[in-house]
Amino acid sequence: MAFTAILSFTSPAEVADAPGALHPLDVSILFPAPKDAADLANFISVADLTDATGAPLVPDPLFQQFLGIAASDASKVDVPGGASAQIGLPDGVADIKNWFVAGIRVDVGAPGLSKNVMAAFGQIPQIRLILQPVTVQGGKIKIHDRAAHMIFSFIGGLAKTQETCAVQMLPKVDPDLPHFRSALADFVSMRDDLAKGSFGTTPISTQGPLDVHPALADAKARKPFRDRLVAILGKNLSARQLGSMAAMGLPKSAPEPWIFVAMQIQSNPKIANFGHLIAVPSPALDGKATAELVRFFGDKVVPAPVSDNLNDTMTTCFRLPNDRKGVSTAKLLKAPATEQDTIDLTGIIADPTKSHFFNTDCVSCHTETRLLRSKSPATRIEGVAEAVLPNDQWNVRNFGWGLEPGGPRPTITRRTATETDEVVKAANELLQAQ
Repeated sequence: MAFTAILSFTSPAEVADAPGALHPLDVSILFPAPKDAADLANFISVADLTDATGAPLVPDPLFQQFLGIAASDASKVDVPGGASAQIGLPDGVADIKNWFVAGIRVDVGAPGLSKNVMAAFGQIPQIRLILQPVTVQGGKIKIHDRAAHMIFSFIGGLAKTQETCAVQMLPKVDPDLPHFRSALADFVSMRDDLAKGSFGTTPISTQGPLDVHPALADAKARKPFRDRLVAILGKNLSARQLGSMAAMGLPKSAPEPWIFVAMQIQSNPKIANFGHLIAVPSPALDGKATAELVRFFGDKVVPAPVSDNLNDTMTTCFRLPNDRKGVSTAKLLKAPATEQDTIDLTGIIADPTKSHFFNTDCVSCHTETRLLRSKSPATRIEGVAEAVLPNDQWNVRNFGWGLEPGGPRPTITRRTATETDEVVKAANELLQAQ
């Protein structure tokens, strides 16, 4: 069983002298949805991203492996009493040039930054690219309801102490903080240049709730800001750091279900498929299933998750389902719940000190905000602009362009906001410690 995520910057030393506090918009950067084919010039195709040597950040052969796994039996889910479902790829989606960056997330430490999570898993700084396919048909663009997460990690090596496990989901690692600090300093420098008015014609503030990034919402700043992002990513990332990926997709010709699959490059030479990209079983399922789906008829979440987000201890070891203690939104999707039960359950899912990839299913994290808003519309979602909160049950995006009446639109969930709050606090502490 296998498991497992032309520059003119201010120098890191200058930034470290007196860095201003980062804000959520500095580390969670959301693009607006493209309007037309001409607008795509303001967006970043993943095919255009290269490292400092000119090598692609996401090599096309690796990306084709990713798409192949996403559309293979690894995403196939057998539905009790019905036909199986798996991800399909519409025409044009196989071309890496048609995958655009919908969002960028800078993370000081996955899978979480609370003491209890870090004690078990260590600290894995990451920069995550959220990609979505956009094709042009008859002069008009189509944003497909599919997504890819490309996860670049800053790992210094294995931690000296490891848990003894029958099956370890992933080893505990030490972070490569010098490398990550350099990358973080470039985001700080970009933020400072925005405040000086270096992009467009007026100063741009990044204070405020999560929303489409203000520089990307500004017609004059959008393109130079986009170009600066390309430069920062190219300076600080390489394909060697790309160890984990995730896919979300639909069947080729059906509006549902949404299917989630996680993947990693197998890095343990003692296990089969060393060096190859593989689908990994979800730690919140049975230990074998590599895909989970959500739909809005019949059995809504398949296979049924068995989360572990209420256990007293965190662990890198795979826990058998009977030893887990937790909640998932499958309960809310299966049967009506009271408003208070909905508030309580979704609050656990949205809390990064309790829930993360290694103890909570993907569907839960992608549905908690919409379920809360549906059942308790008076509950205020802190830290997210109202315009980008998910409204429709068909919108299962966490951070990107989600399906809503009238077409895809920028979407941010409460879960993204709570994770970002953790990151901002840790990032500011890291900057002050330099």
